[in-house]
Amino acid sequence: MKFNVYRQAIRLTLLITIILFSFEIVHAQADNTAEVGVFGNYEVLPDNRIEVPVEIRNVQDLYAIDIEIRFDPDVLVCEDANPGADGVQPALGTFLDAGLALFNEVDNNNGIVRLAMTQVNPSEPKSGEGVVLVLYFQSLIEGESELVVSKVELSDRGGQAIPAGGVSGRIVVTSGANVVEATSVPVQDPTQMIAVPTLAPTATLTATPVPTK
Repeated sequence: MKFNVYRQAIRLTLLITIILFSFEIVHAQADNTAEVGVFGNYEVLPDNRIEVPVEIRNVQDLYAIDIEIRFDPDVLVCEDANPGADGVQPALGTFLDAGLALFNEVDNNNGIVRLAMTQVNPSEPKSGEGVVLVLYFQSLIEGESELVVSKVELSDRGGQAIPAGGVSGRIVVTSGANVVEATSVPVQDPTQMIAVPTLAPTATLTATPVPTK
């Protein structure tokens, strides 16, 4: 009888140990997942401009990013951050160094922002948190627009995928919004980005290892 009780106690101890160990693994994996998107909700008056930073947090050794954000084109229009180039472009934040861009564009008809870019040598991989993009929205009418991260893919310098999840925000356009003097978010010179021509509109940009001297 005592032996059976002792054996059951051992089994119970092992079971608890396995559960706790599994929890630690899952928790560690969750902690290693980068987050990219709009970390906040905004209120703005109709016919007003608002800057929205697209941030990245908890990332390690980032070198390339492919992100798509959707908004309601009936409520918002995204302004061009680089009038010297064709089309409408978002502004590049300061987290990643300007490099090669496969996509750097805004489709205001369908409400889509797309950035697919990689740094190039001698730029070093980036870790931690910072601003990847800045979106300059002009409010059109009263209403709400979700800022949904519909796609996000990250990779390191060797082209290995980095686990990532999207964070979606919201802009509410209302005549009851408070007037707030916001500080401009620092961005990079848009002419530093080199556009890569492509005939494949659904292509995904992945960092390609470049030999260092």
